[in-house]
Amino acid sequence: MTPLILCSLTLIVTLAVSGYAKVKDPTSTVTALVNLKADSFIPLKLAARTLPWLELGLAAGLLLLPGLAQILTAAASLALFIAYWALIARALIQGNTASCNCFGSASQAPTSIFTLIRNTGLLLAAAASLIGALQTRSSALSQLLALDAQGWLWLLGAGFACLTLWAIYRAELVENPTQQAEPGQQASNLEAAGQDQAEQDYVRLPIPYADIQLPLSKLPFPDHSPIQLTLRDLAASQARVLFWISPGCGHCHDVASKIPDWQKALPMLGIHPVVSDDKSIEPFSFPPEVEVLVDPGFKTQRLFGNGTPAVLALGADGLLAGGPVFGSSKVMDFMDDILEQMSQEPEAQPEPLHIEAQDPLPQP
Repeated sequence: MTPLILCSLTLIVTLAVSGYAKVKDPTSTVTALVNLKADSFIPLKLAARTLPWLELGLAAGLLLLPGLAQILTAAASLALFIAYWALIARALIQGNTASCNCFGSASQAPTSIFTLIRNTGLLLAAAASLIGALQTRSSALSQLLALDAQGWLWLLGAGFACLTLWAIYRAELVENPTQQAEPGQQASNLEAAGQDQAEQDYVRLPIPYADIQLPLSKLPFPDHSPIQLTLRDLAASQARVLFWISPGCGHCHDVASKIPDWQKALPMLGIHPVVSDDKSIEPFSFPPEVEVLVDPGFKTQRLFGNGTPAVLALGADGLLAGGPVFGSSKVMDFMDDILEQMSQEPEAQPEPLHIEAQDPLPQP
């Protein structure tokens, strides 16, 4: 046995937890790749289907496979953690702090230098695990079964150390229930507690860095190339509600007819219908105050699901605020809930999508 078995065990636990979390929520893998802006060179559907099972397979291989298979599994694990390290380092260099969803939707912390430090530790553990595999050519399970009493004591001590550090970390996240609120805050705290309880069923994920376009009618020049916006940039100025609709969908027209009224009733929000191309705008006959967006081929919508009508709320804090919801009746109920929640909020005029000309005026 080699002391490097601890590194192998660290990888096994990490890969198993990460893979299980991704299997439970395959969309978290897609969200992670979009957040890290890796969707341009990594196929989203293929990654969502294979990455969770790859992690679980590597965990099982490190635990069970002996000989050459153990070496190959350790080498594959090292390659995977090199790729993870590179993605996080690339995000930090680009100033991207979106969540990496490294452990599925349960992990929504923003990407930071601490994420890179963690991945560096895992990368070094993967390298040490490969060295251990080359030395012993034994599986982690066979090495555990061969431990003597002293070896088990060392392993038990390492386990207690990990448990203590984890408990210290978790303890810092727990609120103190005995903390006394100020007299003037007690009523508001009770109301906030009720709202928090109601929101527990909805997990707010980061808004993906997915693209959406302004219609051609909004371009500063007729021959201007389409202006791309990300959903994150779109929500940076104010909260938005997006409705994906299609002219060939009868229920979409029912939803579209309500959009001008919703925009008037909710001036603090940006209410935007989203169509698949510019030709699909005219059949709806939206008034000028309704700003339409274009999602070519509904490519961005596929990150959340397929079908029209659909609605999605984007929070100005960079997180999804509601949805996605599909179907006419559910979209109507969704908006009724927003109207009820926002009825007591102070009104603010929505900010239009400002466009600055980037190209010089054409010369005669």
